Amino acid sequence: MKRKSIKAENRVQAEAFRRMQGDELELISLYAGDFREIITEFECSHDGHVPSADDLLWIESQRQGHDITQE
Repeated sequence: MKRKSIKAENRVQAEAFRRMQGDELELISLYAGDFREIITEFECSHDGHVPSADDLLWIESQRQGHDITQE
């Protein structure tokens, strides 16, 4: 397995949280676990590539059944 890019993963998550409305710390407690799961699954199915912030937001919105950036 390819070495994970922790810096890239953290950058993508930070960008996704910036695009969401609400208290950042609260958003982190709600979505950090799901984002970590999405990143892990994405890397496994995309030859180790990190998803974009758009990918994270879109996948989690699909899981939740609504646009999570509009909460």
